[in-house]
Amino acid sequence: MTDFPLAIIADIHGNSWALDAVLRDIEYKNIQQIVNLGDCLLGPLDPAGTADRLIDLNLLTIQGNDDRVLLAPPERPSAATTYTLEHLKPAHLEWVRSFPATAVVANELYLFHGDLAADETYLLEEVTDHGVFLRSTTDIATALAHIDQPVILSGHSHIPRTIFLPPGKLVINPGSVGMPAYTSDLPLPHGMETGSPHARYAILHKVGSVWQVEHVQVPYDWEKVANVARENGRSDWARWIETGRV
Repeated sequence: MTDFPLAIIADIHGNSWALDAVLRDIEYKNIQQIVNLGDCLLGPLDPAGTADRLIDLNLLTIQGNDDRVLLAPPERPSAATTYTLEHLKPAHLEWVRSFPATAVVANELYLFHGDLAADETYLLEEVTDHGVFLRSTTDIATALAHIDQPVILSGHSHIPRTIFLPPGKLVINPGSVGMPAYTSDLPLPHGMETGSPHARYAILHKVGSVWQVEHVQVPYDWEKVANVARENGRSDWARWIETGRV
């Protein structure tokens, strides 16, 4: 895999409707290469349909924290974990088991899901008692100091970002395909919001020796998906999906 442009997707969370919209947009733009940064299936939506689509695509897919949880659920799994596992087949879980934690592409891109130290923590954001803030350039650079590749791809926070690290590295979070907002209790109670319900992904171009990043917002029938979440007992997911707000 060396061709550019390259589409970057992440954090689908079983939203096959958003995934279909993103894949149509990628096809329309004639982009031949896609990488997936993980958290593919977990959620009260369409985990099996999402898995079937992704398996057919045979993408390089990184294991996210919510992929890992499906393989070793806790004694008291969340409602979303239970729903997801009830709808998956053994072949789907075997596919999830095949995901690597990290990957290098063409010796230019380094891929992982969250922070390198732990897949359930953020690389680019810091959670405090006063809210969620962008980490300092120094802190991000320190976390990535041992990575030689010029472009780092990471998801998990669902917030689209491109961060420049002098003397020229880029860190790209493509945002979430299927879940534009959410709340979490770890490490402190907080919410992540994009502010709109669009499905998100990113496109990486290489123009000569220069990297160019395009963040893309794709419309789709999010009201339909919100209704699926409501029917499955998750009015919170419905609100997140149809508003991008918590």
